[in-house]
Amino acid sequence: MGKASGGKYVMRFDPSGLSQAFDRMRKEADKKGKSLMEQQGKFFLNTVKALAKPLEPTPDEIYRSAKARGFKIRRKKGYSVKKELQRRIRAIGTFRRGWKPARIEQSRNWIRVLIGNIVGYSGEVENKWKTGDKGADVVGGRFKQRLHKLAKQVTSIF
Repeated sequence: MGKASGGKYVMRFDPSGLSQAFDRMRKEADKKGKSLMEQQGKFFLNTVKALAKPLEPTPDEIYRSAKARGFKIRRKKGYSVKKELQRRIRAIGTFRRGWKPARIEQSRNWIRVLIGNIVGYSGEVENKWKTGDKGADVVGGRFKQRLHKLAKQVTSIF
């Protein structure tokens, strides 16, 4: 603590507690045989995939939408309506399975996990539903809670 102007005291905060908590999280992950960034990257990827699952149409929904249009659906030349419906049903889950890790960056006090979707129409779906943003919010919030809990334990001796 130091004395500031006007007789008031100022306490300078040393962020070593958060750094120690981050280091402790890294050591715990290493004990499990994975690095902290791999662990958090996998958690992020699985969370985004889980958020994408409810967006998938069911076979019944695909059939109902085709029936509502009088079975006049866009399809490849030479494909029957039945064959196109089968293809669409087989394609269920493509968006969810298309999420892959793009790049993982790490410094001493931060981790950045970048993921991407290799599916061609993923941009349209992502713009509509924002699954990546929602996943980042869930994972980031949970990670920060764990980090602050550990920081509280580390700094409780003060």
